Order: sequence, then C-alpha cells, then structure tokens
Amino acid sequence: MMSPARALLRLALVAAGLPAHPCEAFVLTINPGPKQLYLIVGVGSTSANNATINLVSTTVPAAKVGDGTAVAMTSDSTQAVNPYAGYTLCSAPAQVYIAGLYRQADAFTGSSYATLQVSTPTSLMSGADSLPFSQIGWTSTGGGPLPSGTFTGGTQYITNISRNSMADNCFSYYYRNTGVVPAGTFNGRATFTLVAP
Repeated sequence: MMSPARALLRLALVAAGLPAHPCEAFVLTINPGPKQLYLIVGVGSTSANNATINLVSTTVPAAKVGDGTAVAMTSDSTQAVNPYAGYTLCSAPAQVYIAGLYRQADAFTGSSYATLQVSTPTSLMSGADSLPFSQIGWTSTGGGPLPSGTFTGGTQYITNISRNSMADNCFSYYYRNTGVVPAGTFNGRATFTLVAP
C-alpha cells in the first residue's frame, strides 16, 4: 500500500461576486515509472515535502454580514505554475493551485486510481463562537478534473485520479455568508489527502 500524500489548507474568516479566471485545468497522462504519489495544495513541488500551510481568508463588511451574498476569499499562496509541466494555471492570490499525481510501473500494477478527499471539522471557531464549515465553498477552473464543491464538516470525496496521470485545477474559495455570526476571527483547517490503495 502506498502512503497517502497529504496537504493542509488553513481557513480563517473575519466576520462581513466570486473571482473568475479564463485558465483551463487538465488531466495529463504520464509515462509509467517508479511508484509516485504526490499532492500539492497551494505552495508545493513534485520533489519534496512542503510543510507550508496556506491561509485562505476574507473580511465581511459589517453591513453585509449574513445578507446571502457570497464573499470571495484570497490566499497567501504564491503558487501559479504547474511544477511538473511548467505551465501557468492559477491567478494567485485569488486562486489556490491544487494538483495530484498517481504513477505506477505499468498500466496493470496497483489500483486503477488514487482518491482525493478533504477533511474538516464541523465548524470554524472564534473563541467559543462557531461558524459551520459548510459556509465555505470553492469553484474550480474550467470545469476541470477537480470539481467545485462545499466543505461538509467531515471527510468528503472530491475525485479519483487515474493511474499514470496527473490532474490539476485552481480553486477560488468563497464564504457563503448566509447566516449572522458574531464579530471575530474564525479559524479552521482543511486537510486534503490523496490515497492509493
């Protein structure tokens, strides 16, 4: 069994239109070779572990709190280029680069796919105050291989990445802003995992 690749994304929300980018995500078929499994969320590379935990945040103006208008989030990630193929895909800091690669020795070895999932706590917290993690969602560029979604507060499936391929996208995060919450800085962590059985 291959060890799971993990990446963390910390989300913070300060209690008050979604950005668009014309880039296209894609799935790249790669040559069979030595077993390889990697995942990048935000800043990363294909050749080393990266302990960076990128922060995604927003500020909601007091007059807009709970009005149901989604508020775009920005990140501290500077990753815009696919490190494997070298092309520019994302528009940082409005978008967060995410990529997974799964390689086996041939077309018959190992599982036919690796599974990308994300885990979050039920809520983001600010002291004793809570905000449901389901208030945070993301849009994925170009309708690509890593789909748009909303955190559920638990472990959730995102997609499968086929054997001997790499898939990447840019995620634009947003706060749904559908409930009134007390002022504060709400923090929570999303942990992305790529697992090949």
